[in-house]
Amino acid sequence: MTAAFIDTYSAGYDDDVHGAHRQAREADWYATTPMGVMALRYAEVNSLLKDRHLGELGERALLMAGITDGPLWDWWTIMLFSQDGPEHLRLRRLIAKAFTPSHIEGQRRFIAELADRLADRLVDEGTFEFVSTFAAPFAVGAIGHLLGMDPADHERFYQASSDLALAFTGQLGEQRERIEGGLAVLYDYADALVTDRRRRPGDDLVSQLIAAEEAGDRLSHDELLMLITILIFGGLDTTQCQFACALSTFADYPDQWRLLAAEPGRARQAAEEILRYEPAGAGAPRVATTPFEFGGLSLAEGDIVHPSTLAANRDPRTFADPDVFDITRERDSTQLTFGGGFHYCAGAALARAELEEALPVLARRLPVVVPAGPAEWRKLASIRGPEVLPLAVE
Repeated sequence: MTAAFIDTYSAGYDDDVHGAHRQAREADWYATTPMGVMALRYAEVNSLLKDRHLGELGERALLMAGITDGPLWDWWTIMLFSQDGPEHLRLRRLIAKAFTPSHIEGQRRFIAELADRLADRLVDEGTFEFVSTFAAPFAVGAIGHLLGMDPADHERFYQASSDLALAFTGQLGEQRERIEGGLAVLYDYADALVTDRRRRPGDDLVSQLIAAEEAGDRLSHDELLMLITILIFGGLDTTQCQFACALSTFADYPDQWRLLAAEPGRARQAAEEILRYEPAGAGAPRVATTPFEFGGLSLAEGDIVHPSTLAANRDPRTFADPDVFDITRERDSTQLTFGGGFHYCAGAALARAELEEALPVLARRLPVVVPAGPAEWRKLASIRGPEVLPLAVE
């Protein structure tokens, strides 16, 4: 059977991304797209995420948008997820020295208290737009606390991060000026933060990144600025989108929301199921660094391969009734939202902690949540989710 073609640049794809994957996945393990090959089945996606023949897309993403120099180029080409090989491993080791499980566990109480405070407004209003009233301020508050930021600065770096998020959409080329403006704000902020923490170290993540050492090696000043901007952007934008995805899903499954409220001990199951069923991350494209054969397909050096974790998470070969959202699901296989191999998401533990702590708080405070109008989802974005999500408490 011939592999299907998915037009990932079409409005129809964004309108029913799961339907497009479902249909193509039955034809073959992959589909062709305007950008290259998209892997759709769990087994193949899981293998490709760890395949040494594939490297990060890196600067190719900018080259395809006609960008060959400038601040965005300089930032993009030294980013952690643009690196491969020894340099990538070096940065990962140093980050791991600071971004420890115990440090993340120490954030849980603050995360739950933040969710409880923000829920007050939702209860009072009854009908609300969830992204602006909860998802965005929660994301800002959580990453701001982790990095030891002044709450008075939250609005400033939220807007800058929103501008930088356009770099991960189909608007990369046309929105370059706005993206680089947001990047400049975050870099200036990160620079001031690092300077302050060198003088007055605390127990925040920035101080720990400055102190991180592996066999006498430390992060350079430029590497610190790069990592802090990624942490601000990733911790804010991805968290905002993931919570919007979660509440959009629970609004469609009120029985699951009531179950979580009644049994908050299912928080971990609920977090894993939402990450499987409706993740904010769609998976990152990779590029073949050498010719190789995979699954009967010949790939040439430079070919783009997209291991779609979004599609893999709903593969019926791995998950029973994959299009059903069920927080009591018992799993033989884990969801692939955080990737795999050397590029497994460094923020996975934090993302899980945020969902596990905040979702039960919301379920307790807002016993019945229903849609209060049409949601507006992002288009042509690698970090997906509703930008507008009207909800009501009944």
